[in-house]
Amino acid sequence: MDKMEEDDLKSLYFNIHVLSIDHSLNCSEIEKYKDILFSHNSVKQIYFKKNVDLKTIGIIKDLLKISDYIDDSKIEKYILVDLSKEDLLTILNDNYENPRTWQLPYERNENNLKLLDIPMFRTLISFTKLFESNELSSLELVMKVYDVIKLFEFTNSKDNKKLPDVIKLKKANSYELNKLFTYVLNYYGFKTFMGSVKSKEGNNYVSLVDIKDTKYNIDGIYLFDPSMDTLSKSDYNGEAIRRINYNFFGLNLFEMNRLTYDDQLTGVLSIVAIDDYQYSKEKIRNKDNLEQLKEAKEFLKTFNNLYRTIYNRIKDSKSIDIDTIVKVNNVLYKLKQDKRERMDNILIENYKQRREELFLKELDEDIKEDIE
Repeated sequence: MDKMEEDDLKSLYFNIHVLSIDHSLNCSEIEKYKDILFSHNSVKQIYFKKNVDLKTIGIIKDLLKISDYIDDSKIEKYILVDLSKEDLLTILNDNYENPRTWQLPYERNENNLKLLDIPMFRTLISFTKLFESNELSSLELVMKVYDVIKLFEFTNSKDNKKLPDVIKLKKANSYELNKLFTYVLNYYGFKTFMGSVKSKEGNNYVSLVDIKDTKYNIDGIYLFDPSMDTLSKSDYNGEAIRRINYNFFGLNLFEMNRLTYDDQLTGVLSIVAIDDYQYSKEKIRNKDNLEQLKEAKEFLKTFNNLYRTIYNRIKDSKSIDIDTIVKVNNVLYKLKQDKRERMDNILIENYKQRREELFLKELDEDIKEDIE
């Protein structure tokens, strides 16, 4: 290669504003990026995509650190790949010159990614790891997460904050409470899906969670809504009393059609809750409604199964009864015998009273009462 060719090649490394790396770099490519980052360039953004690995990300990070030509604080770094839990924790536990300039994905919706910078992501993971335990069964873990999140102050705000902001403020609307609930459970390997509920005040949200727990003979897809079981801190003193609501803990999805007020399931959940498999199957595959089709696709993908199987599993998932709720509560919260008995009685009495207020009775419940 003559001198002119070398000069032409080097000129390719000037006036570069954006770098995009989509694979593991070999030695010659590393040298190329070193030339770029060790030259008078004005790189503003670096994107890590597709098949890039942690080693490559680490190499670029180290080059940025030692370059005398680059101001790392002015370069935004985007890691746009689906990270495993292990890779995510590796990145978050590493050291960075300017961690706020590193953006990582925490949620994927179709092809769109929602991003958090590293300090915000560390806040989210620190909260999530509060629930780490080898001693809790699946249902116990779900209740522990549910109980902590429903202690957040409920608000009707229409703004959907990022989850780390929700954690810091401990104040959230229906969407944010359910989003945080499902995020934490996803971290621990649960399959979850959020759906919307139309009310006079606007849209609220509920969560479906796939739970298998042999300890309590639980195996199904259940509905939860921590936002409906919140109690205001200003009205009720003490965390114990603010945990007494479990009326939207582990419901059968079909029960949402028996609410005493006008809230109605919308989207794919309203279709699944139709007590007619063939009709709901046709509606869920309605190609005329693209939004519905997209949501249905995500729903089926989440539970990784055929629609008939999911439909039957949801329909056959009996609501988690108050006796089971009390047993789980006993495991999580160790109280002295007299306090335990009082708490159990409060849980049962509150549950039955609120159920009568919130849900219309089924026909067979009325018949059962008449017989008794």
